[in-house]
Amino acid sequence: MELLVCMSIAGSIPVMICLFLYLIQRGNYNYILGRRLLLTGVFFYLVPVQLVKYLLPKDALPETMLIGRKADSYLSGTLSFWSEKQGDYIWIPQWFNIFARIWLAGIIIFAIYEIIKYWRGAHSIRNYIFEKIEDPEDNLTYYLIPDEICGPCTIGFFRQKIVFPESFPLHPDFIMVYKHEHTHLKNHDNLVKLLCLFVLCLHWMNPVAYLLLFLYIDTAEIVSDSAAVDGCTKEKRQDYANLLVLEAATSDIRPAVWKNNLSGHKRNKEGKDFKTLKRRINYMMKEKRKGMLQRGIMVAVSALTVVASAGTAFAYEPMQWSDGSFDETIWSSEPEYAGYTNSDAITDELDFSECDNIFIDENGEIVNIFSDEIDTHILCTHSMVNGYFYTHKSNSSGGCTVVTYTCQRCEKCGYLANKKYYSTTTYAKCPH
Repeated sequence: MELLVCMSIAGSIPVMICLFLYLIQRGNYNYILGRRLLLTGVFFYLVPVQLVKYLLPKDALPETMLIGRKADSYLSGTLSFWSEKQGDYIWIPQWFNIFARIWLAGIIIFAIYEIIKYWRGAHSIRNYIFEKIEDPEDNLTYYLIPDEICGPCTIGFFRQKIVFPESFPLHPDFIMVYKHEHTHLKNHDNLVKLLCLFVLCLHWMNPVAYLLLFLYIDTAEIVSDSAAVDGCTKEKRQDYANLLVLEAATSDIRPAVWKNNLSGHKRNKEGKDFKTLKRRINYMMKEKRKGMLQRGIMVAVSALTVVASAGTAFAYEPMQWSDGSFDETIWSSEPEYAGYTNSDAITDELDFSECDNIFIDENGEIVNIFSDEIDTHILCTHSMVNGYFYTHKSNSSGGCTVVTYTCQRCEKCGYLANKKYYSTTTYAKCPH
C-alpha cells in the first residue's frame, strides 16, 4: 500500500476515535484525552512511522513484516493515479484528475493565506505592545496593548507572548483568564494549529484531515477553560462563564483558525460560536473526576490508539528498487562471492509468465521483479543477500534469450545492486 495512504489512515484512526468518544459520551466527554488523541493523529499524519521497520536490523523483525516473494503489484503501488502515469492503468476519469489538482492548489493557497493573515495580525498586535509586565510573586508574565485592539490572546509560534488590553489586569477574574492564556502557551496551540494546516496540505484528499483542525480548535479552548477554573468554587466558575459571554462580543483582528474564542464576533443563537460557547460553559461548570478508573481509561485508549495507528506499518509495502548503476552491466565471467549454485537446469525451470525479471537468492527463494518497480526509492538500512538476476526476452523465431547476472538484493525493501554479467542462454523454443 502507498506510504501516503498508510500515513493518512494512521492519522485518521485517533481522530475518528476522538469523534466516536465525543458522540457517545457527549457531556461526559474528556477533552484532555481528546486533545491527546488529536495530537497523536497529527503525529501519525506527518511522521512516516511505516518506514521504521526498514530501519531496523532484519533479525529484529518477524518474517511477516518483510516483503513477500510474490508481492501484489496493486498493493505495492504500481497502480497509477495521475494522468501522466496512465500507461498501464487507468482507474480515475480525467476530469477528477483536473479537479484534484485544483483542489490541492486551493488547499495550499488557503494555508498560505491563513499563515500570512495570522502573521500580519500578530505583527500588528506586536506594534501596539507598549509595556511588559513581570510579577515574580504570582509568576505572571504578559504584555499590555491599548484597549479596543483585541481581547486577551497569545501570539507567536515559538516565541510566544500573552497579550492583554491595558485595563484588563484590573478585572476581578484576571487570574483565571491568565491561566486560560497560559495553558494555550504551555500547550503550544498556535504551533499545533499550524501543523494541522500542514496536515491539510499533505492529506488534502482525506476528509478526516479537515475534521482534525476544527476539532482541535474547540478542544484547545475547552482544555484551557478547564485549566482556568481548576480548583475554583461554583460561584467563581459562574463569574468566568459570564466573562466568556461578555468577551464573545469583542471584535478580533485575527483569522478564525488562530482566534482565541474568548473573543470573536457574537452570532445569533443558532450560530456555531454560540453552540461552542455553550459547550465550553457546560463543561467547565462540571466537577471533573480524577480517579484511578478515569486515568486507566485514558491510558488504555491512548495505548490502543497508538498500536492501531502504528499497525499500518504492516500494510505498507514499498516498491522494489535499485541503485542508479543497476542498468549498467559490469562484465565478469566469475562471481566475486561464494555460495552460488547456478545451472542451465535452473534456467529451464524458471517461470517468466508473470514478468521478465526474476531474482533467486542463495537460499533458492524466487522473487518476481516487475520492470516498472525498479526506480522507486525508500529509506532503509539494507540487509543484502547474494543471488542471481535473470532477464527474459522473447525472440521473433519463437525462441527466447535468458541473460543471467550476479547481484545483491535487500531482504527488507527489495533494493537491487551490484549487477554483474554472468551468462547468456538462448533457446530455439521458449520453455518458459
